[in-house]
Formats: sequence, structure tokens, C-alpha cells
Amino acid sequence: MTMVNTTGINNSNSSGRSCPTWLYIGFYTILFIVTATTIAKTASAFPLFPFQSDSLEWNSNWLIATVIDYYGACLCFCGILFKSEDNWIHGSLWCLGCCLLGSPVCCLWMLIVLWKHGVDSLSLSPNRRSHYQLN
Repeated sequence: MTMVNTTGINNSNSSGRSCPTWLYIGFYTILFIVTATTIAKTASAFPLFPFQSDSLEWNSNWLIATVIDYYGACLCFCGILFKSEDNWIHGSLWCLGCCLLGSPVCCLWMLIVLWKHGVDSLSLSPNRRSHYQLN
């Protein structure tokens, strides 16, 4: 028996996942590996403490790691944002805005969602919450 939650994602079991779901899982797995590896390598080669603000090498490496970290978080947020929008064009434009203009656009999207739908629209119901628990 196949169960479909309100997000429309097939959650019957791990072997019953649709192809797009596996593509998302693959994308976010790669994103996780890239961001975690970048931060770990940077922290290993250039420890965060003590700050070395006079070192160009230390600053440039941490700047690159921070940019990769930001886009890692931004792309995770964009995944939620994109699937939350009714129209894929609007979702794409919001994601583009978040990636190019940063946190002000992310905050604006949150404010619009909260204004239109209230804070309860952001919570997971107990039924949906169980889909996100690791067993």
C-alpha cells in the first residue's frame, strides 16, 4: 500500500521512492559532503581560533569556506521554498533571489509566508513529523 503525505512525496518505504525523490537525496548528499569537507579541511589547515586577521591566506581560505557554507544552507532553504510555492516560476525566482541577493530575500519570503498563512503553516503535523525521523 502506498501512502502519500500532504507534500506529495511517496513515503511508503525506501524502495518505493520515486525517481525525483532519489535525485533530491543525491543532490543534498553531494551538497552535504562538499560543505562538510570544505569546512573540515579549512578548520584543519587554518584553525578558527586564534583569529589571524593579518594573514591574507587565513582570511581568504575562511572567506571561501564561508561562501560555500552560505550557499549550502541557501540551497537547502531553496529546496523548501521551491516546493512550497504553487508556481515553479515563482519558486525559481525566489530561489534565484535568495542565491544572488542573500538573506534579505530569504527573510522577505519568510515574512510573506507568515503574513499570508501564519506561523502554523511552518510547523509539521505529528503525522508528517514521523516521516523525518531516522529509524
